[in-house]
Amino acid sequence: MRAWRIVSRVVAVFYGYGALVHVLNMLSLTGFDWPAAPLRWQVLDVAYLWLDLLVAVGLWRGWSAGVAAFYVAASSQVVLYTVLREWILDVPPEFTVSAEQRDYLSGLVVFHLVTLVAVSAALWVRHQRLAPGVRTD
Repeated sequence: MRAWRIVSRVVAVFYGYGALVHVLNMLSLTGFDWPAAPLRWQVLDVAYLWLDLLVAVGLWRGWSAGVAAFYVAASSQVVLYTVLREWILDVPPEFTVSAEQRDYLSGLVVFHLVTLVAVSAALWVRHQRLAPGVRTD
């Protein structure tokens, strides 16, 4: 149970930070004019703000909805930044991202893959400890 608590709290903090980044995007404090940004970026910021908040609060509080939201958020962002990457980056010239920003997206893929593995492993360990008839010594 301890591994789950540690992993869920750490992931909750990271997703809380992610929610803050979406708020900063919406306030145009991260390097682009949000009201003028492509509609898909605006929709994704709003959607992931709420999803990240649900993950952060849900994992911190131990809600099953937080776990479900985590899997939706992490797996959908892996798809967005791999399979749909060119769609995300197909924007007007004034919103073209730099090579460093593209690398950041690749880093997000790695982050989400690592958190998917960590959360899954922590849940598996927790389940093994809670399963009837399973020795934990």
